[in-house]
Amino acid sequence: MTIKSIKNTLVNTMTYSVSAIVVIVFLAIDINIDNWIDKEFDSALTNKANYLKTLVKVTNPSQSQVEFDFADEFMPEFSLPADGEYFQLWQDGKEFERSDSLLKFKDASLIKPAQALNTTEFYNITLPDGRSGRAIVSTFTPQIPQDEDKDKLANLMPMQLTLAVSKEELSNILIIIDTSMALGLVAMIVLMRLLMMKVIDAGLRPLNELNQQLKSANIKDDLTPFSVDDDEFIEIEPIKNELNRFTRLNQQHLLNEKRITADIAHELKTPISELINLSEMHIRYPNDVRISTTYKQDVLSISLKMKNIVSKLLLLQQAAAGALSIAPQTVNLRASIEQIIKEQLNKHPSAQHRLIIQDELTTATIKLDAFSIHCILSNLIDNALFYSPDDSEVFIRLKPEQTPGLSVCIEIENQLTANLSDEDLEKLTMPLYQLETSRSNPDRHGLGLSIVDKIAKANNFDFSFNKTSKHSLVFSLNLPIINNQKK
Repeated sequence: MTIKSIKNTLVNTMTYSVSAIVVIVFLAIDINIDNWIDKEFDSALTNKANYLKTLVKVTNPSQSQVEFDFADEFMPEFSLPADGEYFQLWQDGKEFERSDSLLKFKDASLIKPAQALNTTEFYNITLPDGRSGRAIVSTFTPQIPQDEDKDKLANLMPMQLTLAVSKEELSNILIIIDTSMALGLVAMIVLMRLLMMKVIDAGLRPLNELNQQLKSANIKDDLTPFSVDDDEFIEIEPIKNELNRFTRLNQQHLLNEKRITADIAHELKTPISELINLSEMHIRYPNDVRISTTYKQDVLSISLKMKNIVSKLLLLQQAAAGALSIAPQTVNLRASIEQIIKEQLNKHPSAQHRLIIQDELTTATIKLDAFSIHCILSNLIDNALFYSPDDSEVFIRLKPEQTPGLSVCIEIENQLTANLSDEDLEKLTMPLYQLETSRSNPDRHGLGLSIVDKIAKANNFDFSFNKTSKHSLVFSLNLPIINNQKK
């Protein structure tokens, strides 16, 4: 399994996301700059071509004579011996004029494409000196001095001008711009990544501090080892609160385990001590009839008591661990309760008269685990009979829940021989917890309600209890109905 890093994941994700946005923005800017420079270059080329066209004039309208009034001293770029600019004029398909920079290339000629009158086109070409260049080709009518002469010049042949300049300087400028923007882009991404690492480190610092607190926390003795400051981060505060809650629960479970271990040792110590004492007495006085006559029966009784304790502890552990084998089957609830009452007669001879069943159900059977419901009801009825006055009545109510047909509620209500405090109520389902009235009874071990609670949870039963008055306690168990069969 590969362990992932929150920091690296955040840094990489943010770097990729921001880099993608920055690259798109830089590309858009670069493309717009390149297009703007090309547009300005063509605009400058157009202006220069238009200026050259204004130098072409008709000097003798009657004879259709045309001259090109050009002075090299004012535009020296057309007469440079190297790295110059070029132009060439044609009229009626014949060369009319060429720049001095083009004269040294006697056999060279600029492009002369077929073109409609008063149109202008741009071309990427190779200049006569071998450089890459850009050419503008324009076909036009020479400038006529006076409007009245226009009718005389109807047959005047148009002229074509080709102006070519080098693109290398422009290309170098674009390369410099592109390189600068690329380097700037890389530098920006690197700086952003470094900045994001710093920001994320600062953001994760509270987690690192919490980790250090975890390493040094004293979770054995301190109930709140992780203090929540007034200026605490809102993301860290719930984590600390949950850690403190977990610490308290862990300490509570640890204390419960210690208590249960001590209680188990105490519960088993008594019958073991009885066995040891009985055996020592029998060994010391083997011929004493008072001892030997009941020795076997006493050993069996003590052993059965130990077996009962161990069996209940194992059942409690299985229910708590979810290891119970639950097999739903059809159970007649009324018949099951009556059978349990008969089983209680050995421990509570007056059970038949004290237990009052109030059946309000419209169904006789429900589908659930027979062992679970038998174990739960046996413990609840046994507790109700034991902890209530000898002549009091115990009510067992079978009734539908608020929505009839959806669930069955079993209520067992009994009077109390002694008042129960709220603290006692909270501890009733704790393993091996006993009230004062039961600690002197060797048959009570404080496991009954713990087993009921765990088995109810394993079967998804809703188990609860509360005091209805100062000396009255009611236990409620909600059971789902799976199949409905009429009585």
